[in-house]
Amino acid sequence: MPYKLFDYVNAAGENEIKKWISSLEKKHRAKLNQKLDTLKIHGKTLLPELLSRTSESGIYKIRVHGNVQLRPLLCEGTVDVNSEFTLLLGAKEIGDKWVPKGAPTKANEIKSIVLGNPQNRRVNHERVT
Repeated sequence: MPYKLFDYVNAAGENEIKKWISSLEKKHRAKLNQKLDTLKIHGKTLLPELLSRTSESGIYKIRVHGNVQLRPLLCEGTVDVNSEFTLLLGAKEIGDKWVPKGAPTKANEIKSIVLGNPQNRRVNHERVT
C-alpha cells in the first residue's frame, strides 16, 4: 500500500521541509528524494535499514548516507498512522551529534503542534529537484 507524505508548515504558513531540502546540494536532494520515494512505497517495513528510531518515542529518522549524513525527522500520521508520514524537521548527524542540536526533541515538539492542527500545520510533500 503506498504511503502519503506530508511536510510541516510553520505558523507563518511556510513549508519548513521544502525550505530545508532546497538548501541542500543537488546531489544530496537527489539521494533524499530516492529515499522518500522508497518510503512512500514500503513504509515501516524499511526499519532499520532506511528508517530508524530516535531517542524520542514516535520520532523516526531517515538515513541518507554520504559525505553529509542527512537525517530528516518524521513521524507516522499525524492523522492516519497506518498510511502516512509527516516530515517534521530537516537535520544532519555530524560526528554522532545532531545539527540542529537536540533535533529529535525539537521534532517531537513540532509533532505536538501538527497533532493540534493537522489541517493547517502540514501540507502534501513538495518534491524539490
